[in-house]
Amino acid sequence: VVNMYLNAMTRVIMASGGTVDKFIGDAVMAFWGAPLDDAQHALHAVKASIAMQEAMHEMQPAFRERGVETLSLRIGINSGPAIIGNMGSELRFDYTAIGDTVNLASRLEGANKAYGTPILAAESTWQQVRHDIPMRQGDRVRVKGKDHPVDVYTPCEDHSLVAITERVWHAYLARDWSAARLRIEMLRELTPDDRLAAMLEARIAAHETAPPAEGWDGSVALDTQ
Repeated sequence: VVNMYLNAMTRVIMASGGTVDKFIGDAVMAFWGAPLDDAQHALHAVKASIAMQEAMHEMQPAFRERGVETLSLRIGINSGPAIIGNMGSELRFDYTAIGDTVNLASRLEGANKAYGTPILAAESTWQQVRHDIPMRQGDRVRVKGKDHPVDVYTPCEDHSLVAITERVWHAYLARDWSAARLRIEMLRELTPDDRLAAMLEARIAAHETAPPAEGWDGSVALDTQ
């Protein structure tokens, strides 16, 4: 089952010009833009992530035939500089990528579980694909060791949902709790069980009880999500 899944994911990544770095258990690490330059590396990465999720959906009957009811896939994406080359020892090494950019992508993969999302991309990726692929903001997070918060996004085909979500965040970050609640109700009309709506409602209730301190930027620690 794992080999069948990894074969399918590898095909999607390579078809989009991605480099399969390594397999870590049942996880795949891949990057775009090396060893060959790719001016649209972010777009190709996001398109590949969507295609990988579609491939996983199509493979579910084959998994069930092998006694596995459901297999799901979480993907984290980040764009930025990295050190890429042969890393390791004199006796054994790999062609790989390391650095903060890679670390955040890995942490976003795990964060999908808390948000109930299949794909999470950092703002650095969203900025490069926003005009080609609609994405809705899922949260604003603080990464340990970094001074600035990071907005994270997930692909969303519903343009109305993307637009309303943007308005919700605008009101929330402005500390306009009443306006944020009204817009959250608009979210619920589109998706009654929306996890983002429930998350922000809980945070607003907490802020009304204990108002945020001066300098609050709306972010939460990524490690707590």
